[in-house]
Amino acid sequence: MMPAAGTDRRRQLVTAAIGTALTLVMGLVLFFGFRLATHMRADITALQAASTLQTYPEEISHQLNTLRDRLEVRAYAGQALADLQSTVQRFDQELRQINAAGDVDAPQLGRALLLWHQYGPVLEPVISFTGQPYVDSDSSGSSLSREGRAHYAAVKRAQLFAADNARPLQTQLSTLAQTLQRTSSAAAARLRSLLLGGVLAALVLAGAAAYFQFTRARHERAAREAQEQTRDILKTVREGFFLLDADYRIGSVWSDALSKMFGREDFAGLSFEELLQELVSPATLATATKYIKLLWGDRAHENLMKSINPLGQLEITMDNGHGGKETRFLQFDFHRVMGPQGIKHVLCAVGDITSSVLLARELHESQENANAQLDMMLGMMHVDPLQLVSFLDTAETGLKLVNTILKEPARTDAEFRKKLSGLFRELHSIKGEASALNLKSVASRVHALEDMVSDCKKRPELSGSDFLPLVLKLDDLLAHLRGIREMASRLTALKDSVPAAPPAAAPRAEPPRPERRNAIKVEDLTPILQSMAERLAQDHAKRFKLKLAGLAEVPSTYSATIKDCLIQMLRNAAVHGIEAPEARRAATKDDAGLVQVEFRKVAEGYELVFEDDGAGISVEALRAAALKKQLISEEEAAGMDNRASMALIFRPGFSIQEDVSMDAGRGVGMDVVARSVYALGGKIGVSTHPGKYTRFKIVLPPADAASSAVA
Repeated sequence: MMPAAGTDRRRQLVTAAIGTALTLVMGLVLFFGFRLATHMRADITALQAASTLQTYPEEISHQLNTLRDRLEVRAYAGQALADLQSTVQRFDQELRQINAAGDVDAPQLGRALLLWHQYGPVLEPVISFTGQPYVDSDSSGSSLSREGRAHYAAVKRAQLFAADNARPLQTQLSTLAQTLQRTSSAAAARLRSLLLGGVLAALVLAGAAAYFQFTRARHERAAREAQEQTRDILKTVREGFFLLDADYRIGSVWSDALSKMFGREDFAGLSFEELLQELVSPATLATATKYIKLLWGDRAHENLMKSINPLGQLEITMDNGHGGKETRFLQFDFHRVMGPQGIKHVLCAVGDITSSVLLARELHESQENANAQLDMMLGMMHVDPLQLVSFLDTAETGLKLVNTILKEPARTDAEFRKKLSGLFRELHSIKGEASALNLKSVASRVHALEDMVSDCKKRPELSGSDFLPLVLKLDDLLAHLRGIREMASRLTALKDSVPAAPPAAAPRAEPPRPERRNAIKVEDLTPILQSMAERLAQDHAKRFKLKLAGLAEVPSTYSATIKDCLIQMLRNAAVHGIEAPEARRAATKDDAGLVQVEFRKVAEGYELVFEDDGAGISVEALRAAALKKQLISEEEAAGMDNRASMALIFRPGFSIQEDVSMDAGRGVGMDVVARSVYALGGKIGVSTHPGKYTRFKIVLPPADAASSAVA
């Protein structure tokens, strides 16, 4: 028994030693095989790149020829230059990648790099050209500009250089490809030998595999322990974990946190769509389902897919357990589990991020409020206190009128739409004056309220409930104006508390004469209009000068109307009238346009002339815009003469601008101007010359007659 026991023990030791030795051998085979395969892969990649690069020198030469031909016949050369730039960039990038890999040790690569380096100074002036190669004239037609001639010379120089060096460079790349082919073939032979040795070692190892069967039970015990540990983890983690199979169904294992998040216990076999269908909107559910299907695509890049995850922050409403509802925010994260045959499962991790989202929202709201307060204060600091108080009084009066319009009873759709038109006119006037004073916080809020009114106008049918959001927005705007008034009072008090510097000696000024008192008030409009003109020019990338005359003669009766009219017409001139500098240069005009305003007393009363030297007004464009907005029919458009067409600009809702901006696009401004003028018993006319000028002339009756008419 003892010898037998000793023999068995020796056999066990020998078997263990053989297994250990074979394991070491297999490890070495795999290690060296991996290294060899890695080198082979690098060589094959370099071989493929070198084979591709062989065609590039001839292609560059051909593209240079094409570019030269295009320049010689004054044809469009942009695409030829773009093709050349793309080819040079690809060639340079791929050649550098071969060199940067460090796995290619061939002299041909160094010579190819040296030749390509010589290409650089010749090609750089060509591919970096961004100028305009041609100039056009009525006498000689299209010809090369000064930049174009230099560019053409650079192209010819590069073309000649490429013609001389394309063949040597191609030869070096071809030789490099042959060298890499031989290297890859030799490496493949060594790899075959190494694999053959590995196969033989594996056969020997298979004979000893039976001995290790006894370890199977131990492995099974370890697996059971691992499963138990996994269950403990799933009970403890705060995130919800589960696996999705190829049919998008949840597997048999999930974490306990998932039950708390979704209020259910059984998830096995539940489809992902069924999990979410009662918690999210149909559109979100459809997007999430498409996203899950994309995760199973072999070509889908996991990191890229994470960046477009539609469930990164999902808002759901659930029972709170006390008969009510609560809003929760869940974050879904997906990871693909790979198997031998590809994607095996998709691991889904669900986290409750409600606290983080609410905190982020609170911080964002606090920051927005702080920024709004700062913007409001900065916007107020440059406004004259008297002008600011006057604006606040006017704005609050206008908003009270808006509130009155909102409260007016209406039953039919026509009555509701009439209310919207009245809201548009009042809001547009308030926004215009706020923009003139550069009170951006007020102008932006009024603009947002205009957007809501515009959305209501687009609805096919209106009811009283559609006006409720407008009331809430109006309350917010009134509260903002109260905040501005309070801030203005604080700033005024702060300025008054600062000791004033002793005034310098100055000649005694005469007190204003009684007949000029009203003019002094209106004269303050000049800096406002100049400041507004500068802002409009900057916002719309225009250049123009504003020339004002006679505003000191405006009677107090007309001061508010003149101010509103000038603000609106100045915005129209900046948006529609004055052209961009490049357009003015093309029309042989000065880069900077000219806007002239003149107020004077005439026999009929008073006359206000507003003129710009911009693009003028095209009656055809007016009729086309009115047709598009369905303000007139095709029959009406066909029967309109030029005068009737020009009158379209005073129609409510008419605008030739497609997009709505802070300064144009509502179709309200000129309607407000016309109504204000007519309310005073005045007249307004417009004359224009396309490409030359547009002139508005407003004639108002004597101030006493207007006061009597208003009364």
